[in-house]
Amino acid sequence: MRLGRDAAALESFPLRLLIVAVVAAMSIAPAASALEALQDRDFVSRARLAMDRVMHVAQMLSMQGPGAARTVDVDLSSEGGLRALRLRVGDAPGGAYASAIVLELSSGGRLMSLASDPPVSMCSASLEALVVDSERFSLRLEAQASGGGCMVVAGVA
Repeated sequence: MRLGRDAAALESFPLRLLIVAVVAAMSIAPAASALEALQDRDFVSRARLAMDRVMHVAQMLSMQGPGAARTVDVDLSSEGGLRALRLRVGDAPGGAYASAIVLELSSGGRLMSLASDPPVSMCSASLEALVVDSERFSLRLEAQASGGGCMVVAGVA
């Protein structure tokens, strides 16, 4: 009798393996999707922190006055599907985005950080928006006198 049950168990073993393999295969796609969503969420959080850090340094330099300068390391690398396309710092003096840092995303969306308290005007050395297409770079910020006020000039170090 014992031999009969063992033989039946041996015969059903391939079917059980097939069922386990099918269930495991069906679980991979949702798990991969969930992992990518977590990676994208992590990227957005890190990108916002990096943008806020750059904005905070620009505001500090503006308060310190002309001649003050700092370099900020920026890492916008991503492990997920969402990626940074380009970072725009400031705009032409008096431009719509002169007090903004805008990160353009591969999804078509944008993250924006505005300097409102205290407001600070930022631009590149050529008096236009600084556009950076790299994921990792060092950003050099320097406060310069501008028409009775102070402007922060940004460049890639």
